[in-house]
Amino acid sequence: MSLREKFHPRRPPPAADGAEAKAAQALMGRRGRTRWAPPPAAAKAVASVLKPLLRDTGLGLNELKRRWADIAGQSFARAAPEKLSAGILTLKAPSALAPFLQQQTPLLLERLRLAGAKVKSVRIEQRTAAPAAPNVRPVREALTPEQETALAQALDPVGDPGLKSALMRLGRAVGRG
Repeated sequence: MSLREKFHPRRPPPAADGAEAKAAQALMGRRGRTRWAPPPAAAKAVASVLKPLLRDTGLGLNELKRRWADIAGQSFARAAPEKLSAGILTLKAPSALAPFLQQQTPLLLERLRLAGAKVKSVRIEQRTAAPAAPNVRPVREALTPEQETALAQALDPVGDPGLKSALMRLGRAVGRG
């Protein structure tokens, strides 16, 4: 709205019909105001750029590792994808399972293609399975009586009993470490 229209508003021409006058007033009030469209969603813009680029790549190694049991099935679940380079998937398999997997390679390739992975061939490396880490913490030796008394003497100046017991536990843990 210009300054002239603001200080000297135009009056709509008299009309016979009341609806026509209301429409003219509504139009006069909206003149000069532009409607701004909201910005496009960033996800749509990124998707339109990345979709043609990602169409040729297929699943990555991390996605294969994450979905391996679903893609490969129970027979290949003990083998693990280790490397994906230039369309060659390298699997780490226990030595007893490797000959079976070698015979079933065409089935695995078909399953990988159905999942969307761009794999041309599969290479199987025979490796012994790493032993499972023990679920038990190693037993640590207790402090000797001399170390225990030295720790207690060092903490004698501490007046708060709760703080003193916490520092004793910390001292014992550090001394065993």
